[in-house]
Amino acid sequence: MKLKPSFHTWKTLGIPALATTIVLLATPVGAKASELVSSELESGQENTQVEQLQELLNERGFLEDHQVNGTFGAETTTAIEDYQDKHGLDEDGVAGPITVGSLEILSEGDEGEPVKTLQEQLNILGFLDQKADGEFESNTHDAVLAFQQSEDILVDGLAGPQTFGALTAETEAVHEKQDNTASKKQTTAKDHSENVASESSQSTESEGRTINVSATAYTADCSGCSGVTSTGVDLNANPNAKVIAVDPDVIPLGSKVEIEGYGTYTAADTGGSIHGNKIDVHMPNKSKAYDFGRRNVDVTILE
Repeated sequence: MKLKPSFHTWKTLGIPALATTIVLLATPVGAKASELVSSELESGQENTQVEQLQELLNERGFLEDHQVNGTFGAETTTAIEDYQDKHGLDEDGVAGPITVGSLEILSEGDEGEPVKTLQEQLNILGFLDQKADGEFESNTHDAVLAFQQSEDILVDGLAGPQTFGALTAETEAVHEKQDNTASKKQTTAKDHSENVASESSQSTESEGRTINVSATAYTADCSGCSGVTSTGVDLNANPNAKVIAVDPDVIPLGSKVEIEGYGTYTAADTGGSIHGNKIDVHMPNKSKAYDFGRRNVDVTILE
């Protein structure tokens, strides 16, 4: 019997098949969902959770009515792969917490493994600083809003396909950067010395260089935020500190920079979504951060 359309069917039932342990931080880039969770809905299963999954896919136009039958076969696998591909998720044909959370469109008041996965990703990217407990409360809602604003996507506090797709891309970028960092640490002492010399030369060459960057704003004035930058600056104790988050490969940490129209700032922080010609400007409160929005500015590296 076909279920009534509902985007929250699984959230209210709790999805026992997805009661698993999330290990995103230890997961290599490009990992399949089966490596993120110890159990999920996949090909060969036949139960009511599969039927509810199919109903969600049907509502979104990825399955026909007659294919909603509670049996996870080739048609359901293909539908999930098509859905994952369309929304930038790992294309594995498995319904794990990320795919389920995306289909459900998580919102404040929801709970369960998909919410926990959402929180894990927000923690990795620095938008949430709390234990991932699987409860979508105000802190998680604020973190989702901040992430959406930083990505220039729909800002509504709901974690749906667009938000999960952007989260997947950004967390994979973080994992890739972590892998590259670990690889560099395995170089010989000679290679290390050469790298240090190269970085020193790059820092010197950077002085006086002007680049155009995409600038967003952030604040430490938020519930659960540590307020301490990657270089140790306590922004809660110094709310008016003129600090920016940078990609160290573009603007070396510790550099003094002149931001056109805003004055001199110190490159004292990094961020999971700050890559290439992109900076995040520290503001003393949320209101000023929201007012700043996203804009393109010229930045001159002074020293």
